[in-house]
Amino acid sequence: MLTFTLNKHHICLLLILLLATSCRCGNNHHTVSSPQIPSEEFCSGDLVFRLGRSLESRVIASDGKYSHIGIIIRKDSSTLVAHIEPSPNGSERTKYESLEDFFHPEVASAGAVMRIDKLDSTQRDKISVYLLSCADITFDHDYTLSDSTKMYCTELVYRAYKCAGLDITHGIRHKLPLAQEPVVLPSDIFQQNGFRAIWSY
Repeated sequence: MLTFTLNKHHICLLLILLLATSCRCGNNHHTVSSPQIPSEEFCSGDLVFRLGRSLESRVIASDGKYSHIGIIIRKDSSTLVAHIEPSPNGSERTKYESLEDFFHPEVASAGAVMRIDKLDSTQRDKISVYLLSCADITFDHDYTLSDSTKMYCTELVYRAYKCAGLDITHGIRHKLPLAQEPVVLPSDIFQQNGFRAIWSY
């Protein structure tokens, strides 16, 4: 019983670590080719999920399929992913990067794009405007959902959809050791009803 308790505690600690590092994969020697991404089929507001290659990513995805999340923005002729992640070597501000970079084999072993069909064009516009207003937001290492001056990946997605009048977490939260407040995990969003898979690999 003692061994089980310790193992469970260690797993919880890994979950916290994952929220800070799941998006940065440690092995750069993968020879997997980049997936063919049908960017033209995606809309602003579509959700993008990926599974990182790190051990921490696998731990956080243990109750789901993915460890990181972002949102698509269609801007002019570009299709970008808005997301936020910690970075030991660079800026920790909100990123707006290509789908090819988001799903690059060095950082992703699997991925998906999901859509809520009931989302209308006005709501999609509100989500895009909100995300573009978050350019100076930095990563929240304290994981405090009550503080919007800094955010972690699922918090950014949660707040963007709340701006459009939708709570896509349905109030699901997880209390993890060392976290100041209950947190939202990518699986809390991925496993909700109402989403349709547009593409995955």
